[in-house]
Amino acid sequence: MDRSACLNKIKKTITFFCIIVIGAGLILPVQESAGQGLAEERIAVMPFIKGKNPDTVEETITCPYSSLCFDEQSMKAGADTTLTRMLHSMLDREFGGRVLPLAQAAAAFEILKIDHAKDTPKAVLLNLGNSLKVDYMMAGNVWRYSERVGTSFSVEKPASVAFAVYLVDMKTKKVIWQDSYDETQQALTENLFNVKDFFKQGAQWLTADELARFGMEKMFKDFPLKK
Repeated sequence: MDRSACLNKIKKTITFFCIIVIGAGLILPVQESAGQGLAEERIAVMPFIKGKNPDTVEETITCPYSSLCFDEQSMKAGADTTLTRMLHSMLDREFGGRVLPLAQAAAAFEILKIDHAKDTPKAVLLNLGNSLKVDYMMAGNVWRYSERVGTSFSVEKPASVAFAVYLVDMKTKKVIWQDSYDETQQALTENLFNVKDFFKQGAQWLTADELARFGMEKMFKDFPLKK
């Protein structure tokens, strides 16, 4: 092979590898971008609602606000705020920066105009999600949040909580997951079937906040979104 032919062959080889490298450079950023898109799906929490539909918990977010009810005597002051923070904290622990700051979601919620006679919690949630430009919205409702009377070792009246949480996909506008927790703490002697939870709860009488956190942790074991 003469020198000219050899040089031409080398040039063709170099050109071929350059095309491969440049092509890879064009493809890789697209692949990374797609991966980043999945990781950047954002979640926000709407402040908890007080009350439930008189018929079913499942229909709570689809009935007007005016149809919600709860017993004032069994509702600890600030229960809705406590649960909202608790839910946000658990999401933040799992998803970090994907979760909008609670103050940002609360501020956007405050300026929404709500017609309690007509608007449903789900309609308000969708409006809030659109204004925040998130991929998922979470909401919750509480209808009982009664504090224990006594200490961790002895009580006259145990803590009792009842609440539900919902996850809505903003693309489909549908509830894709929901769960509820309705529990009045019992001693082991009152309910032998509750032995597993009894020891997980530290074999002591919990406050309402502690019982609610225990319940929310149980619910999150089946949470559909992953890191």
